[in-house]
Amino acid sequence: MQDSFAKNFADRSQFMSFLDEIEERADWMVCPTDSLYLTAAEMNPAACRKMKQAEDGEQLLNDTRLNTGLFIKADGMDYPLGTTAMKTLQNRARIYGNALQDMDRPTFAGVLNDCLQVTSGQALLRLQEGKIRAVHGGDPKDYAVLPMPEIFEAANLYLEESYGKVVFSAGYFSHELVTAAWQLQEPELLDTYRDLLLQYGEQASEELSACIRVQSSDVASSGANICCFLQEGPYKRPLILGSEIKLEHTNGATVEKFFGNLTQIFSCYQESIKNLERLFQLEIHYPDSAMEGTMKKVGIGKQLITQTVEHFRATHGTGKANGYELYCGICEAVFFAQCKNQSAKNLIDLEEMVARCLSLRFEDYDFPGEYR
Repeated sequence: MQDSFAKNFADRSQFMSFLDEIEERADWMVCPTDSLYLTAAEMNPAACRKMKQAEDGEQLLNDTRLNTGLFIKADGMDYPLGTTAMKTLQNRARIYGNALQDMDRPTFAGVLNDCLQVTSGQALLRLQEGKIRAVHGGDPKDYAVLPMPEIFEAANLYLEESYGKVVFSAGYFSHELVTAAWQLQEPELLDTYRDLLLQYGEQASEELSACIRVQSSDVASSGANICCFLQEGPYKRPLILGSEIKLEHTNGATVEKFFGNLTQIFSCYQESIKNLERLFQLEIHYPDSAMEGTMKKVGIGKQLITQTVEHFRATHGTGKANGYELYCGICEAVFFAQCKNQSAKNLIDLEEMVARCLSLRFEDYDFPGEYR
């Protein structure tokens, strides 16, 4: 029930059983947006007393006070508000700004109530583990529900039926984001990459696997997205192969559409690997500057840029490099972030930034000057 709850899984059946249990206890509620009403916990003693009487109510109340400190009334009942609901609630109320976070809870609740009162249409609320975790638009054109168990079962079923050796490598659950990853020992996929390296005098690591990661969220942190990447060497360093195959929770998105995206995995892999070929033909004279400029452009943090560039200097030197070597160096940022135990959401955001580097012209940042 805690807002900070997160759990990792190494076993597929345990992961799927956990998602089924969560879904069985959860619910979706639809009500008019202008009927929603927020109160600060300290201003609603009646709701606090009622919650304490429920099973695990004391713990739920304490966690709410520790985090949002808010209740939301929907269909005549007061529910504690989870931290993941804050962004979607503000979007639904059509109010934005950092100043909101500096208000005390009663004032903040009052401001949102005024905005909700003048917002038409339906609201779709996600009730999960005792708290409202999201407040989406409830009209048909707005948020589309894609049940987590169905999404991840569809992914596992498709991969096992389509590829020879498939191994479930990791699952992750939080109230914000759910992810699962599989390793594929698919010769045709891996040989395409090995042949490309051999063509340019390079050799792939003997420990090489193609990986698929699926991620989704009930609270608008992610669509039902599919990410393709390679893992090399004993430390399974990632090589991000471009942008995700995305399905946003809008415009009538369905599990069937997600399954259709799964069928694009093979062609996505092949195309992404072939797109790496242009990097081999690109000569970078000042890799330090090119790497720093590219990573800054996509929004990667200064500390991680410094660590990544310094590692590249230590392993490659300060001489020329081709674009492929430069991009592999940039991908090391993901490995360093993993070593720092970054959250799953932060790692996925970082992978998206690294993938965007492929759309930039490295040569635009290839200029002389001392790296700082």
